Amino acid sequence: MLILPDPRPLAALTRPGLMAFLAAVSGVLALEAAARHTPWLAMVAAAVFLVATFLGWTGSVARRDAIRDTATSTANGAAMGYVELYGRAQSAAKPALRSQIRKRDCVWYRYLIERRVGGTWMVESSAASEDCFLLRDSTGDCVVDPEGAEIVPRRQRAWREFEQRFHEVWIAPGERLYVLGELTSVSAAADSPADLTQDVSALLAEWKRDTQDLLRRYDKDGNGTLDTAEWEQARRDAKAAVEREYVARRALGPLNMMRKPRDGGRYLISAYEPEQLMRRFALWAWLHLGLLVAGCTAILVVTGAMAWK
Repeated sequence: MLILPDPRPLAALTRPGLMAFLAAVSGVLALEAAARHTPWLAMVAAAVFLVATFLGWTGSVARRDAIRDTATSTANGAAMGYVELYGRAQSAAKPALRSQIRKRDCVWYRYLIERRVGGTWMVESSAASEDCFLLRDSTGDCVVDPEGAEIVPRRQRAWREFEQRFHEVWIAPGERLYVLGELTSVSAAADSPADLTQDVSALLAEWKRDTQDLLRRYDKDGNGTLDTAEWEQARRDAKAAVEREYVARRALGPLNMMRKPRDGGRYLISAYEPEQLMRRFALWAWLHLGLLVAGCTAILVVTGAMAWK
C-alpha cells in the first residue's frame, strides 16, 4: 500500500515548504515505482523530485537574500519602492474582520476544510481573506494589501470533528508584523467613476443582507417589496454615502500602501521577526540542497548499477 505524507500542514506552509512536500511525495512515488519495477514512473517521479528540490533551494536562498538586503522604511516614510516595514497589525475595517471557522478577530485568515470520503480526505472548502489591513509603527499607519503575498502566520489551529478536518491560520490585531514589498503612495483623490460604481454596488449588496432594515428605510408604501422608485432612492443614498466617504478620505491626504511589486519581486507578510524568517529560509535552503544532492547521488548510483548489469 502506498503511504503518502500527511497534507494537513499545507494550510500554513510557505512556498519552499510546499516544494519540500512535493519532493517528499515524488520521492515516495519513485521508491514505490522502483520496488514495483515500473521504470518509467520512477523516472518521472525522480525528475519531479529533482525539480522540486532545485526550485525549493533557489527560492529559499532568494527569499533569505531579499530580507537581508532590502532597505527598511517606515509607514509614513519618504523611502518608496521595494522596502521592508516592521510594526503591528491593525484592522482597517469596522466591524473588524473575523476568521471563517472559529470567528476569531483578525486582520487576515486562511482556512482549509476536508471531508473523509471512504479512506481519503478530500478538500471541501479553502479560501483566504482579501481585505486590506493596516501596519502601524511609530510614524503612523500604512495600508497592506495581502493580494499576491506569501504570508507566514504564527497562529494556527487544526482539529477534527467527526468526518471533517479543519485547518485555520490567522494574523491577530496587535500582532507584530514584518512586510517586504513595494511601498507606494496612493491618493484617494484618484477615485474613478468605475471605482464609484463598484463601491456603490458593494454597499447596496451589504444593505441587502439586512432585508428588514432595508425595507424599514425605503418601503414607503409598506407592501413588503421595493418598487422602482424606492430602489432608485436607495441607490441615490448609497451613492451619496460613498461620495461622503471619498471626501473624508481625501481630507486625510495620500496614504502609503504596501503591495505586490509590479516587477514581480518577492512579497512577504510574516508574523515572525525578520531574523527568524531568514533563519527559516536558510534552513529550507540547506534541506532542499541536501535532498537535491542525495537525489542526484542516488540516480547516479542506480544508473551505474544498471549499466554494469
